Amino acid sequence: MTLQNFDEVLKMLESRVNWETHQNFLLQGMEERLGELRQLLKYLGRPETRYRTVHVAGTKGKGSTCVLLESILIENHCCVGRFSSPHLYSILERVAINGIPCSEKDFVELMVPLCDRINAWKPKLFEELTYFELITLFAFEYFAQRQVDVAIFEVGMGGRLDATNICRSDVTIITSISFDHIAQLGPTLADIAAEKAGIIKPGIPLISAVRNSEAQKTIRNIAKKHFAPEFFIGEAFNIHRNNRHENIQKSFCFQTVPNKFPVDFELKNLSLNLLGSHQIRNASLAIAAALLLRAKTSRIKLDKINIRNGLRKAYLPIRVEIIRSSDTLPILVFDGAHNRSSLMALIKTVKTNFPDKRFVAIFGISLGKDAEGMLMDLLQYFERIILTQYSSNPRRFPPQGLKTIVSSLPNAPDDIREDFFDLIDNSGVLLQEDSVVLALNPKSCENTDSLVSQIVPDSPKKDVQLETIEDCGEALRKAWAESTADDIICVTGSMFLAAELRKFFFEQISIVNREIGNS
Repeated sequence: MTLQNFDEVLKMLESRVNWETHQNFLLQGMEERLGELRQLLKYLGRPETRYRTVHVAGTKGKGSTCVLLESILIENHCCVGRFSSPHLYSILERVAINGIPCSEKDFVELMVPLCDRINAWKPKLFEELTYFELITLFAFEYFAQRQVDVAIFEVGMGGRLDATNICRSDVTIITSISFDHIAQLGPTLADIAAEKAGIIKPGIPLISAVRNSEAQKTIRNIAKKHFAPEFFIGEAFNIHRNNRHENIQKSFCFQTVPNKFPVDFELKNLSLNLLGSHQIRNASLAIAAALLLRAKTSRIKLDKINIRNGLRKAYLPIRVEIIRSSDTLPILVFDGAHNRSSLMALIKTVKTNFPDKRFVAIFGISLGKDAEGMLMDLLQYFERIILTQYSSNPRRFPPQGLKTIVSSLPNAPDDIREDFFDLIDNSGVLLQEDSVVLALNPKSCENTDSLVSQIVPDSPKKDVQLETIEDCGEALRKAWAESTADDIICVTGSMFLAAELRKFFFEQISIVNREIGNS
């Protein structure tokens, strides 16, 4: 090819079909494409077979689980590749080794000959490859050439028909199941679970934190069909929170269940830098995956101190990322929540850790997402909401359209009953999808509202200040100027919005002396 530099390679990629920028698309026909991609990998010399692979799917928690596992393995002296999506600022973030994104030089030097080889083999296939498919193929080659010990592949969407599903996995993980990408994955949790469970491979162990009975049943059936050992949280391994009433730093224990998990293991007094009790669940998946990898290869050595340090060092931006500029200024939280389940996890986290603050939301969402449901939840728990839009992707939902949705909502917004009460198991224990297990007995509550009040603190807000600002930078600037140290500003609704405003804040608003952290 005539591509000479990074800008030209990037332009070539951006000219391709990119489903991340499309609202309406269907997955029909992708099964045939996956077959072609598998043949292509064979032609390229089977790069995906040259390292151990962990494949991660789920509605939420994928990115955090991948980073936590990566950090554990790095601390234990493994060379680790990680493939993720979407990126925040540069496509290079999607392909990292030991947490360091691929350089522009390496990207060009490998991508150009890769494209040449594919084009020489099947020109028509090369012309049809999408943005995501080409980057996925690049990741297989890059990790092989750099001789990583383990590669962690995060599913882009779904699982069964995702381009990452051509990997040769040693461990598969399904983090959670909730409603998202309904047009592509299906209208029920069982449908969505079936697509996520499409990553399960014959005989390859599966780890999962899915607790919804409908989704879990679907996953178990598919695992049994493939004779894949299955290890579910609360069954094969457990997590126990030590200090439930601590605000920021949660301490917890991890323990496998004898005769239910192939490795007998216990680790106490663990802590995370990532904020939110739901991250404890993600950490448990990462530990379990590391243990299964160790059981498969002598190359991986796991030391308990290194596991502890790896969990503590793991960091991922815009996952309840807290920015404190000064004690006299408002607190900023950047979070990429883009469905109701993720938003409720954010709300629970900030309400628990900052109970005395006034909550301001800067909200923008993508077309095709559950704007109505998320707005209902925001109206219940935020005193001020600024509706806006990001500028980085054509899928943005116009803020005036969001305002129209708000005006059509009933006076009494929906509660979160459906999200949480699907997770009550036969023993009467409420299993939060966005948190660790809470030992609550529904029969002891007079009504469902009483039980919900134990999950998410505070009563719904009745008087909400609502406004619309089309330019998201101006929305943040205005919220910042009009807020005080008693306020917490949450930027949420979309990874695209959170990433754009995070960059805007550091470039346009932040002061020199600031303290930044996830805890």
